[in-house]
Amino acid sequence: MNDANDPNNPYSTAQGAVALNPLQELNPNEIESITVLKDASATAIYGSRGSNGVIVITTKKGKAGKTRVNFDFYTGVQDINNRRPTMTADQHRQYIADIVSAQNGIDYTVQDVIDDGLATEGSFDWPDAVIQQGSVSNANFSISGGDEKTQYFLSGTRFTQDAYAIGNEIERLNTRLNILHNITDKLRVGTNIGIAKVENDRIGADNNTFAPLTSSYLQLPWVLPYDENGAYTNTGFVANVLAIEDLDKNLNVNRRLTGNAYFEYDIVPGLTFKTDFGTDQIQVEENARSVEIVSPGGTAFYQITQDNKWLNTTTLNLDKTFSNHYVNVIGGYSYEQSNFSNIAVAGSGFLSDDLPNTASASTPTITNNNASGWRLNSLFGRASYRYATKYLAEFSLRRDGSSRFGEGNKFGVFYAGSLGYILSEEAFLKDIDAISFLKLSTSYGTTGNDQIGNFPSLGLYQAGNDYNNVPGIVPFQASNPQLSWEETAQLDITMNLGLFNDRITLETSFYDKTTNGLLLNVPVPYTTGFVSITQNAGEMKNTGLDILLNTKNLDGDFKWETSFNLGLLNNEVTALPGATEDADGRQFVAGTASQRAIVGHSVNTFYLIRYSGVNPETGDAEWLTKDGEITTSPTAADRVIVGSAIPDLTGGLTNTFSYKGIALSAQLTFVQGNSVMYDDLRFTDNPNNAGGFNLNPRLLDYWEQAGDQSYSPSLTSPTFGTFGQRSTLQLRDASYLRLRNVSLSYALPKSVIERLGLRSARIYGQAQNLVTFTQVEDELEPEINGLGGNNLGAGESFFTLPQAKSFTAGISLGF
Repeated sequence: MNDANDPNNPYSTAQGAVALNPLQELNPNEIESITVLKDASATAIYGSRGSNGVIVITTKKGKAGKTRVNFDFYTGVQDINNRRPTMTADQHRQYIADIVSAQNGIDYTVQDVIDDGLATEGSFDWPDAVIQQGSVSNANFSISGGDEKTQYFLSGTRFTQDAYAIGNEIERLNTRLNILHNITDKLRVGTNIGIAKVENDRIGADNNTFAPLTSSYLQLPWVLPYDENGAYTNTGFVANVLAIEDLDKNLNVNRRLTGNAYFEYDIVPGLTFKTDFGTDQIQVEENARSVEIVSPGGTAFYQITQDNKWLNTTTLNLDKTFSNHYVNVIGGYSYEQSNFSNIAVAGSGFLSDDLPNTASASTPTITNNNASGWRLNSLFGRASYRYATKYLAEFSLRRDGSSRFGEGNKFGVFYAGSLGYILSEEAFLKDIDAISFLKLSTSYGTTGNDQIGNFPSLGLYQAGNDYNNVPGIVPFQASNPQLSWEETAQLDITMNLGLFNDRITLETSFYDKTTNGLLLNVPVPYTTGFVSITQNAGEMKNTGLDILLNTKNLDGDFKWETSFNLGLLNNEVTALPGATEDADGRQFVAGTASQRAIVGHSVNTFYLIRYSGVNPETGDAEWLTKDGEITTSPTAADRVIVGSAIPDLTGGLTNTFSYKGIALSAQLTFVQGNSVMYDDLRFTDNPNNAGGFNLNPRLLDYWEQAGDQSYSPSLTSPTFGTFGQRSTLQLRDASYLRLRNVSLSYALPKSVIERLGLRSARIYGQAQNLVTFTQVEDELEPEINGLGGNNLGAGESFFTLPQAKSFTAGISLGF
């Protein structure tokens, strides 16, 4: 079900741990530029909307002059990057026979395994059946132009993709219209409207047994998808995903309208009034129907979710230059609201699979309707000053009021200030030819965060609970009228350097961010009747260094440019007042069964039993106690801090080569110092699951005699049944270096273009995720975000889909 209280609502029932991407309606062909704002001065003016930085996306606009028509088309294929190994049917049956033989001291054969019903004959390669070659295509058409009075941009796009795992197909249709009209020299009006429809035919992505890859890795290899007549079979707990893909219906249709209209008037030269009305209208329709062979009796689910957002921003902007002074002052008011509604019905028990609608179910299982909303109003101002092109100053102030907090705590005031000094404008540096630009700047500011869902400060009751056949309500959420803004204060110190006429440019930025009043769900005693309560319950500190280096290595007919970026981060929880204490007296908040936010450590700290390995003399699996001593029977008290999901270092390297119309670019990305918990290994690498799930073939490397260096313990070891328990056995150093993108393009010469009657013509091809160098096993995907969008569960995987390896080719024409 959809949670109306989720501030980052995915508007969809999740398919496993993955919900639909809320940005999937955005069409890359409509984007003019993307700007990332991250320092305190740049983000403070956005208040709570900039608490985690700001990404400004500018869409394309028309220009006065000749009408321009552009057509772009590309198509390609996609393949899986990492396929996990699984036992064949013969291997698995033999493994079961070996286990029974060893543990019972008998000669137990594969035929005995079959005769006793521990396995069946036959074989089927489930991963091979669900993995296919995916495809992708995109066609975009746009027209732009205008005159001095009116400029316009109109585009339309159709994008289709068929994933490398069966059952996930998407079609996106986009159109956008941008119009600017100059009514007079002083008065302008404009509009920017985008319409998108995304139709997603899907089955589970990960973390459930209805997901193709998850199911194929877990399905016993002798289980067949078809009976002797060729009809689909019900395969039990691990679903028959071939039947699901072929017979079930799971359609998600997302319709979205985004738009704004603005009015801008120059009151006097340098003083401009502007008001902007924007809307974001989202409707998501989900229609699911599972047939008899997959879900006995049949099930159906239908849901419509709507979120109507409105935003008005009104500003007064003063922009003046006099003598050596430049001043810009902006002040404004904004109001934003969201009205969310959801209706869902579900049922089970169908007379026939030919009855597709939920209303045909004999037993209603869900009849739900809810609504929610939030409001945010703000006053803001910013003043910028520049003197003699070398001294810079800026100050901003914003007051945000959020409906999510308790009375008396709804408003937060956020501020920022920055100073800059362009040293290269000084005479003593102008004589140094090597230095073309040098700027030092610093900023300090605060932002707020209210992303905690709706009404978290109120004591809530839930209706629909009957007592003795009388309708009733029950307490659902404890009140906390003291709940208030989470606030982040950030200091930035930045240097921008240009050398040799900017053949080399370097930007280094140090930042120090302290977040107070962390908004966390804090566990409370069960005697209260609640599990947790939202509180301002902590403090966190992030310090780091960002480096961006651009070089023009060769600059003639043959050009070679390099861009290198590096980010270093240290994250530490500095306070969790009132939180639970562990045996060492450290306060913590549990995120998952594998990690915690611990004072003095990362907010995503892995806290696990340490696995030591299989003793080559005894064949027993061994772990370490809390004190570092060998044990074969660890307990929860032996858990210790073993790593963090947050990387120490991230970065990328891009090299671009061009010669006349030919351009070649290669991009590398890398991550170092983070760990990933592959929770799925507790299933695939667990000997206990021999009779229930398929397993990793490395379990066949079990200890048999003294001196063996084996992966898993002896089949008769007392640790055989505990080998797969949660520990660092499933934890990996997930550092990686990935060849992210390679692109090659050729722009036709001007003489050829003119003969063809074109303005421009380019053909191109690109490949993504070609090669990955990592310490994790080849079959494991190192690039993991986390489970279910839980911030306290980052860096955890349960059969997370690996990145696709893709190859595309396209053509771009201008008329």
